[in-house]
Amino acid sequence: MTFAQNNSLSADAVLLDLDGTLLDTIPDLAHAANAMRADLGLTALPQSLIATYVGRGVDNLIQRSLAEDLEGAPIPEELLVRGRASFFPRYHEVNGQKAVLFEGVLSGLQQMQKMGLKLAVVTNKATEFTLPLLARTGLAPFMQAVVCGDTLTERKPHPAPMLHACQQLGVAPARSIVVGDSMHDAASGIAAGCRVLIVPYGYNEGQSVQTLDVDAIVETIEAAATWISSH
Repeated sequence: MTFAQNNSLSADAVLLDLDGTLLDTIPDLAHAANAMRADLGLTALPQSLIATYVGRGVDNLIQRSLAEDLEGAPIPEELLVRGRASFFPRYHEVNGQKAVLFEGVLSGLQQMQKMGLKLAVVTNKATEFTLPLLARTGLAPFMQAVVCGDTLTERKPHPAPMLHACQQLGVAPARSIVVGDSMHDAASGIAAGCRVLIVPYGYNEGQSVQTLDVDAIVETIEAAATWISSH
């Protein structure tokens, strides 16, 4: 399919989530979380369960991975400190080793570039993990801006990360399209005044995205490019 240049589109930029949207990072995250639990003398959790903890940043993943053994009791601060001290180096060891691009990501990003759209990643993942991951998976050259979970004081679902990405790209939120996989991406994009597309194959804390009030559910990033070209 041949795509028109951006002057025929009603969008100037696409703001893309990372985990669960562009990359399947659960194998790496689950490995690091269970390595942390092993370091603390705890048994491994199923990868499918850890997948439901992804989306709100590393600290949330650590907390929920440790809370499984406490039956609703508060997590002792000392355990959280030990968990963080273990998880960070464990994740650095495997970050990007098992992560894979979802189907349609590469072709979709290429099509968006051909349309003249500016691209950015907006993720709740910490900068120290995001930048190496983008480099190792070949996604870095596509992105003109990267907003991470520690770039600002607020993270998704707050609108600030989306607004910051728009500012970095020099585009208006109303002419930007958020593509994500979760309610947090949707809430952040809508609050920022962007249009929102959601892919159904991501994480979303184990919940369906079909009921989210967004512009469209698109099957792949390639399908997102097609949607943009037709709107």
